[in-house]
Amino acid sequence: MKLKDLDKKRLILVDLDGTTLKNDGESIHPKTKKALLKAKDAGHIVCIVTGRPFRAMANIYRELKLDTILANFDGAHISDPSKREFKRIVLSVNYDIIREIINEPTIKDSVENIVFEYYDKVLIWKEDAKLDAFFHISDIKQSVYDQLIVGDPWTLWNGPSTNIVLKLKGDKYTNRVIRALAKFQDAVQIQSDILYGVKNSDEKPVITLTNKIASKGFAADIIAQYYNKDIRDVIAFGDQLNDFAMLQKVGIGIAMRNGNESLKFVSNGITHHTNDEGGVGEYLDALLSGKEI
Repeated sequence: MKLKDLDKKRLILVDLDGTTLKNDGESIHPKTKKALLKAKDAGHIVCIVTGRPFRAMANIYRELKLDTILANFDGAHISDPSKREFKRIVLSVNYDIIREIINEPTIKDSVENIVFEYYDKVLIWKEDAKLDAFFHISDIKQSVYDQLIVGDPWTLWNGPSTNIVLKLKGDKYTNRVIRALAKFQDAVQIQSDILYGVKNSDEKPVITLTNKIASKGFAADIIAQYYNKDIRDVIAFGDQLNDFAMLQKVGIGIAMRNGNESLKFVSNGITHHTNDEGGVGEYLDALLSGKEI
């Protein structure tokens, strides 16, 4: 892999967990941070495309000194949190479908927790340390802008949701829930035991649902169009199958060394180092310098 036109100012899309962030899920390796800031200072456009909600990565956005378009929930929510010049795009699951899903007998019998989120409103059925840690739900308690609802999703939620998280009672429920969800495949897309690209660390399975159209590939198209960049010149880094559409869509899709093996087969390159070793920074620096890598 070697860039031909080094004078061209490029769009660089980066996933967070397992890619830009180290395994602690909070910090950026110094090599990666330096390379992204250097690229930004050189006139390239750096954008984050993540499964996380904004509150769970706002500090990273600020640390990288970004003022660019941002994609959350794997492309289901695309916004401009800094300049506010871009009309936000929200691809939600409509309320009727939500009601059908959570009232489907097999699903209703199989779930022990549920999370909904839409704009500044979040519902979690029961307090849950693992879900709280990933979605930063506790942060909402200190927010004067966001509303946190803790309680029965069948009676307390009214309206669409950007994402649906179903935590199951145990492994034996996974296949039956996925089969039950098949009837909703024209409205939602399903990820099993993955929290937006991060392998579920809980002993109980988690299934996440988003609008069927939402994907990081969709986000890549929208962001490239907004910044007037040929999608063939866009560089993207990712590590899990939720990054598949993005890496396939762009001209230069790079999989992480620590990433999913299937993703590596569709990528244009693989980093020589892991996310914990500054893989994005080392690869991006070499790529933008015109080195063969």
